[in-house]
Amino acid sequence: MVGKQILVASFAFVAAALAASGSTASAYTVQPGEDLWQISQRSGEPVSRLVSENRLGNANQVSAGQNLKVTGNPAANQPSASAAGGRTYTVRQGDTLYRVSRRTGVPVSLLAQLNHLSDPNHLRLGQVLSLAAAPGPAPSGAQPSGNPAPAAAPPRDSTHGEQAKQILRRAAAQLGVEPAFVLAVSEWESGWNQAALSPTGAVGLMQVEPYTADWAGPALLGRRVDLNNPHDNALLGTALLRKYLSDFHGDKTLVLASYYQGESATQKSGIYPGSHTYVDGILRLYHRYSNS
Repeated sequence: MVGKQILVASFAFVAAALAASGSTASAYTVQPGEDLWQISQRSGEPVSRLVSENRLGNANQVSAGQNLKVTGNPAANQPSASAAGGRTYTVRQGDTLYRVSRRTGVPVSLLAQLNHLSDPNHLRLGQVLSLAAAPGPAPSGAQPSGNPAPAAAPPRDSTHGEQAKQILRRAAAQLGVEPAFVLAVSEWESGWNQAALSPTGAVGLMQVEPYTADWAGPALLGRRVDLNNPHDNALLGTALLRKYLSDFHGDKTLVLASYYQGESATQKSGIYPGSHTYVDGILRLYHRYSNS
């Protein structure tokens, strides 16, 4: 989410590609606690484009109340206060766990845990999902008033920019995936920034969800991985791309859709309308890097 170093050439390319597509800019006001990566995910606009369009000297520093020029509709993807305020959510046509997370503001990993979902890619129409754990009794000795001390957050690796790209290229070479494809996915997902942490809990360079790592590490790499380690993160994200490339016979549009909305959903329904910005944006970056 923070600490991004972006190539000027990438700025120019993404700006030109979006301009050619006929996108229009609108104003967006930064909310308290929000960073540029979250705005990128809500608007479907790459971090590099936001930095360039708004002439941000430091992508780490956006402040509440700051007005940004944004192409797309970030408000449409903001978590719904009314949905999150309820204790349950009823699955609608076309929902994935990722979409439910975006609508309610509840992280994907927590939704999977609360609802005992062995395969978070499979939801049933009409299925009722719990959005919060039932409150338990206060532990003995708990103070009745005052704010509890926040849990200490684990330190986040600061690998980014050229160092991150070298790690991504090595992962691509190790697993036989085109480096340009891996670099394009990582730029769109995190801005080549291992410190990126999404509102849904996705981690690092390749923005892998912890629940995905739980099965994909052993299944694809033969071991458990540490998503906070940039080398593991790059390897696992690349391994997922390799799996989807094999499953979809090299069709990169379906590969990217699977990475974004889930493989089962892609096999069943193809590319969701809301996924096209993601898929098309990464493909533009991929073609740029392939031709450079």
